[in-house]
Amino acid sequence: MLMLLVFLILAMGCMVIDLPNLKGRQKRRDRWVYFALWIGGLAAAGCTILKIKVPSPLLMIMVIYKPFNDLVASWF
Repeated sequence: MLMLLVFLILAMGCMVIDLPNLKGRQKRRDRWVYFALWIGGLAAAGCTILKIKVPSPLLMIMVIYKPFNDLVASWF
């Protein structure tokens, strides 16, 4: 748990350093993407630190495209 706290403090420090570059009215979308990527990265790193097993995103892609793949395979 201490490792997670240290990681979050370091991540917040990096975020504070990067945020001045994203100030301004025209960079609203950039900020949304920036925060979305940061949250995803923090979640992935947090799961790694806490040793939580997370299934591969490739499995979700396979579930989505399997019906389409079967349809195309039936044509040939």
